Amino acid sequence: MSNGGFIHGWKVVRARRSEFRDPGQVRRRTVVCGLVAVGVGVFLVIADRFWGLFDGSLLQQAVAVVLFSAAVGCFGAAFLRVTGRSVSASPGRQLGDWRRSERIDRQFAARPPAMLAEDRDEVIARAERSVGLSVVAATRFVWIPVGWVLAWVALLVSGFATADQLTLLVIPPVFALLQSAAFVAAVTAAGRADAARSRALRLPATALLESPPQHNRDPRGSKLELPND
Repeated sequence: MSNGGFIHGWKVVRARRSEFRDPGQVRRRTVVCGLVAVGVGVFLVIADRFWGLFDGSLLQQAVAVVLFSAAVGCFGAAFLRVTGRSVSASPGRQLGDWRRSERIDRQFAARPPAMLAEDRDEVIARAERSVGLSVVAATRFVWIPVGWVLAWVALLVSGFATADQLTLLVIPPVFALLQSAAFVAAVTAAGRADAARSRALRLPATALLESPPQHNRDPRGSKLELPND
């Protein structure tokens, strides 16, 4: 896969996720999701005690309860905010020139055109904002497909997902695949934004492209010279 794709984006997400996440909110998410998972686990144990939800050995029942609880905790993690204050709410800003805005937007596409030197600074600024949003989105959306996979394995272990129950056997992995699209899009966007930033940094700075003002070295006024000059 070319530079700026999913693989490059995953490296960017792993390398820079600590920059854009608030450690306090991450700890809060961990505590809340852990409490939710414990609550679900307690409810499943009580429900199995009274209504016999699970079949199989005691080990299978314990594994199924743990997996179901972890799946619910993962779903909850996707809805809790972990964004740091350095992350902008929007990657772009109004430039007042729609042609230039479209030109800059194309720098974040799969096959970007050649970059103009006058767009260098704006591309760098937008790339930094886009990387922050994409990294945070990727670290949140990754929990949704993980939750579906855990729920599917729990259904298999508990014996609910069988050939006779095709809905429970097929729907969870299908949902995991479909809802991983948001995670893949966020990681890919991070890779493209970082690639656009790298291309922009290879261009000379805009200030260097502007020629310095030329002062008039030729004095104005009379061109006649005095005898002693």
